[in-house]
Amino acid sequence: MEDCQHILKALGAFDYVAATKLISKITKAYQPIGNIFTRLCSCESSFTQLQFLRSRWFVMRKDTSVEIVYTNLASELPKEILNITTATSSLSNTDKNHLIVVMDALTKLCHIRRDMINLYQAILAQSIKGEFDEILNDMEALQTKTLDLNLSKNLSVLGVGVEKEIKILTCLLRARTAITNYAFQEACIALFQLKGDLTEWKRICQEQDYPEKSSTRPDDTKELSTWRFPLFGTGQSESKVHKQGDIWPNTIRWHARVLGNLTSKMTLYFNTILLEKESIVSDQDPEKTLWKGLRIDYYEQISTFKKKHNAYSIGLVYEVTHDTPFYPQGYVCCPKTTPYEPPQGIHSFPFIYCHPKEPPNKHLPSIISIIQGSKHKLSDPRSGPVYFYDHTIGSTYYMMRVDKHAVCVIIYLDKHLNREPATVEFITNIVTSLRGSTVIEELIRVD
Repeated sequence: MEDCQHILKALGAFDYVAATKLISKITKAYQPIGNIFTRLCSCESSFTQLQFLRSRWFVMRKDTSVEIVYTNLASELPKEILNITTATSSLSNTDKNHLIVVMDALTKLCHIRRDMINLYQAILAQSIKGEFDEILNDMEALQTKTLDLNLSKNLSVLGVGVEKEIKILTCLLRARTAITNYAFQEACIALFQLKGDLTEWKRICQEQDYPEKSSTRPDDTKELSTWRFPLFGTGQSESKVHKQGDIWPNTIRWHARVLGNLTSKMTLYFNTILLEKESIVSDQDPEKTLWKGLRIDYYEQISTFKKKHNAYSIGLVYEVTHDTPFYPQGYVCCPKTTPYEPPQGIHSFPFIYCHPKEPPNKHLPSIISIIQGSKHKLSDPRSGPVYFYDHTIGSTYYMMRVDKHAVCVIIYLDKHLNREPATVEFITNIVTSLRGSTVIEELIRVD
């Protein structure tokens, strides 16, 4: 049944206007299938706009939530398969067989969508605390399950989209974990796969051809010359994309924002490594060109604040733990044959980023003492920055934990009698951004 394939293409391309028109045609031929596609179209529209997350903040009848509708569809589709099998309608045997295959695949899709809803909700719930290990395990299990179902075979681009979305979400969490663990190689691979799948998903959607197709979406990808952009960057600022009219659904738009957030975080964490590569291809100041076109320019934020408020140093201290090997270069060539020697003493608290570049090593004993003495407050994601004045060396410190390893540190060479409001605001904003809390909470604000 060709009309059925056209509907699946329209749904997979997020063209719900065209899908609705196509569904009205198939309803005339066989009403039960039209009714199922009508409900599925409504569910898919709500899902891709992330409305099921917003419902947590608004009063909504439980029986009308998208999760419940998917559940009801999953239980009703097998009954419809039985009806198609036994029906003495005008449908040919070929059409019946085709519909049975599609209805069976849609049943599986509804179950997968329910699992995805739960995972999106779990990600949002971790926006502040930031513990994603269990969610990553669940995501990898769901990815394996989805690939085994091979939805793309029977559901056209709709099935392809489900597989791509789960793979993208998995890569997002893998990249986040790799950056947190200072695993440069793993972070590069995850972000490369993430950007590739996101770009390919958009391309596939744009290339679909079906009746009643709505206007073509703008292509918002453009590469720049710097070495990094072919791997991670889109090369366009958000303002330019907004002017073009970014009408992709909220799911894709959120994935792109998280990609931008993680790319900026990676650029800060591995700044020393990346600057070496950037200096090879750039004739300009590599410190500035490295950040060109990124969604968040941490270098500009940090350098501007330091100059304006006369801070002595702003940096990230990495706290080495027994469960995560630390390599200053971000990777090891032969992990199975190269014995790991963890850093000892003050070297187990290295600066992975510092502005200006020279690490304030003479302040490291004080910094380590403050970190170890303020573990409880630094570990509380809802707590504000730690403020401490060292009478011995006459310096003031502000600290706030980004993740389980990195602590943001701002050093002043003078005494602050009280917490300086501008410094508290700055370190809170930059740490919140690095944690990803802001971009994760955009799950309920993307519009």
